[in-house]
Formats: sequence, C-alpha cells, structure tokens
Amino acid sequence: MKMYVWVFCSFMALATKAQDDEGFELVKKDGDISIYERWITFSKVSPPVEAREVKGEFFFNNTVYEGLRIIQDQTLVEQWQSHVSEFKIYKQRDTTTWFEYSYHDIPWPVADQDSYLIYRLSFPGPGILFIAFESHVDATRAPVRKGVTRLELAGSWRLERLTPGRTKATYRILSKPGNIPKFITDPIIRNNMMTTIREYIALLEDPSRYNKK
Repeated sequence: MKMYVWVFCSFMALATKAQDDEGFELVKKDGDISIYERWITFSKVSPPVEAREVKGEFFFNNTVYEGLRIIQDQTLVEQWQSHVSEFKIYKQRDTTTWFEYSYHDIPWPVADQDSYLIYRLSFPGPGILFIAFESHVDATRAPVRKGVTRLELAGSWRLERLTPGRTKATYRILSKPGNIPKFITDPIIRNNMMTTIREYIALLEDPSRYNKK
C-alpha cells in the first residue's frame, strides 16, 4: 500500500510539473524552442467548442522591432512559412492595425486551408510588443474558396526585449477543431510550428537573407 501511494504521488507530481500556470502542457522541445498545448473553449464560433491552443516559446538574437518587421513583410513569408503558398498583407493608415490573407498547403489527409485575419499591435510595457490577431470576414478581399477550409483562428505574438540584442518570443494560436482524429493532426500541427519557428529565428539571426532585395 505504501508503494502504491508513493507511485501515485510521484505520478501526480510529474503530471503537475508538466503543465504551466495556464494549463499548457509541454508536447515538443528542441533546444530553446518549446511547444505547448492546452484545450480550452473557443468562443469565436456559435456554439462555442473545445479547441486546441498551441503556444511556442523561443528566443532570438535580434530586436523586438526586427521581429515585428519580419511578421509584417509579405515578401519574406515563404522564407519562414513553407506551407504558405499565397499571402497578402493589407496595410492601413493606422499602422497598429493590418489585415492578412494566407493560403496553406497542408499535407494529406488534411485539406488545404486559408484564413483572413485582423492584426492589432499594442505596447503593454517597456521593451514589449504585443500583436493580437483573429479571424475577420471580408467577402471582397477574401471570398470563401470552393474545396478550401476557411480557418477560424485567434492568437497573439509577444516580443519581449531581454537585452539590446536578445528577444524572447511567445506565439499563441487557437483554432476551431476539424473532423480529423487528433493522432493524425497532432504531429502535423506540432512539426509545422517547430519548423516555422526555426525558420523565423534563422531569418532574424542572418539579416543578409532579407537585406538583399
């Protein structure tokens, strides 16, 4: 009985340790890149559904403003988002707001997907940029395409200055779940995020890749 109690307590301690304060569980790690997941209510659709929120935490050797520059530069997207085959940013007079359309080539058995998002930039503290995004409807710029799944998304980027040349980034995305089993979608989602983050870091740490235009 004592052995059972010890094993049970040890298991509970490990389970608790695997989650952070917001209930995210570490599902993939490579060096300084950590991928977390949790399941929460997605309230952007009616009726609300349980949905997967993915969080990537990582670091790069550059400034928060260069991190923002890469996110806003549509000419660089194919260099760090290999699954995106169409991409367009619609800038506004208010530079803290912009719109984005993207078309995603997703490996089988997941159907191709697209999204149209509104981005909002804010400055919550010294050395911190926060970019919130969510799905937006615009039948002129982003009409629904036959045979393509229109993604319902919400998420954010948080770029925090640690030192003059070192930034911590946190990327979060919440998506309405599809009908494909988790054991199929899990590795696709996690691998895509890991690859995207690696390429984003590589672009920021080798400016010659985007300065030669």
